[in-house]
Amino acid sequence: MTAAPAIDRSPWWYRGRTWIFAAIYFAGFFIGAAVSVAAYGKYLPVAGGSAALVAVAAFCAALCYVLRVWGSSYLHAGIVWNADARSDTLLIAGPFRYVRNPLYLGNVFLAIGVGLMAPIAGCLLIVVANVIFTTALARHEEAILEAAYGERFRTYAAQVPALIPRLIPVAAQGNAQPSLVQGLLSEVFTGAILIGIVLTFVDKRHGEIDFFVMYAGGIIAQRLIARGQRPA
Repeated sequence: MTAAPAIDRSPWWYRGRTWIFAAIYFAGFFIGAAVSVAAYGKYLPVAGGSAALVAVAAFCAALCYVLRVWGSSYLHAGIVWNADARSDTLLIAGPFRYVRNPLYLGNVFLAIGVGLMAPIAGCLLIVVANVIFTTALARHEEAILEAAYGERFRTYAAQVPALIPRLIPVAAQGNAQPSLVQGLLSEVFTGAILIGIVLTFVDKRHGEIDFFVMYAGGIIAQRLIARGQRPA
């Protein structure tokens, strides 16, 4: 199948999605901390002192990482992190047989995992804002795919949900082969976030600083990798 070219330049909010996600998390922690201190006189994260909720946070982050690596292994680091949405191919393989946007589903799990590290107000803001923003990103990408693939995409969309996976996968189409190397290269940032969450609960004195260092370092490393892996 001949690859279809990317269509037009994506809007600013899509091109700046990395920083918008960062702003959502920052706002969640900042506002959550302000509300928590005003209401209780101290910073009270949702998962604070609860081993069960710590385990849930780590599980959600790990699930995000696995899901995104699986989905990204069918793509390319340069495509996953490309500024503009692309329509090189309509993937119906791997996790895309269960859900149309497995990478964004991973983002939702990550929002839950990270949100549990913030006070309740911040947790709600992080999760709700992530769901709204990932939905907007997915709709933008799918509008481009529909324009490129027409009825084939509409048939796929009618069979496979956008963010809530179906239990039985649809039949695979095409000959896409996964590359674990590309999956891992595409998700260095997500892996850094997972490590940051673990450090938050392991390092009781500097956990929050560890998390934001891993977050910033992950963005820089991922950008450098994506630049080197950028497809033609």
